[in-house]
Amino acid sequence: MELHNIMEDVVSDYLEEVLSQKKDICSCEQCKTDMACYTLNKVQPMYVVSSRGIIHSENKRRLNFQDDIDIYSVILEAIEVISKTKRHDMDINIPDDNMLSELSDISDDEIRSKFFFNFPQIVGRVIDSGTLNPVSDVEITLNYKISDEPVKMFNSNWKNPLELVPQMQGVFTFWPAPMVGEKEGIQKQFQLNLKIKKKGYETIRRFFELHSISTNELTKKIKQGKIYRLDDIYLYPEGLGEDDA
Repeated sequence: MELHNIMEDVVSDYLEEVLSQKKDICSCEQCKTDMACYTLNKVQPMYVVSSRGIIHSENKRRLNFQDDIDIYSVILEAIEVISKTKRHDMDINIPDDNMLSELSDISDDEIRSKFFFNFPQIVGRVIDSGTLNPVSDVEITLNYKISDEPVKMFNSNWKNPLELVPQMQGVFTFWPAPMVGEKEGIQKQFQLNLKIKKKGYETIRRFFELHSISTNELTKKIKQGKIYRLDDIYLYPEGLGEDDA
């Protein structure tokens, strides 16, 4: 059974509509993807299992005028936030033999001769366990396996560690640089961990795995369907862990 979040289509359509009226806003694919991701993390998902279900849900949703207003409001907020922190394709890093090289230093022929494990954008949110509000002034590091070795990011515009500021509403994103494989079609699991630190709160870790299949295509743009969403992460004051809450 294949599930589809219809809100991805709705947000994409609404975003295109709003951006078409804002000529002074960057509407490159990277910015639009960031805006859509920001919005999708703040609206209620609506899952369907067939094209027939999509049509039914779309017609039903269109009848709810308040939903339209809410989605437009979040999109306008996303445009404002992302426009202040734009990320564009530049300085792409490619791991080769456990080392990173700038894409500008590697010829197209060399890229075509390699196989890559491409990764999705990782998205999550950090919440205060007491107030249930998004938190800021938090340092989040994405690490390899169970270590404290930070994961290399796709390019210099993606930060790791990342500092959450109030405008981010507790939402964090990472995009790991692709890893080089030996041949095409190899399935592999990559173990990662998030280390989350905030003054006055317990430092916690969250472990998870990403699955990827090696291909001779280097993914240079984030696709909306290639986003790995983590469950909300709750921070607890020092001395009050999850078992005590």
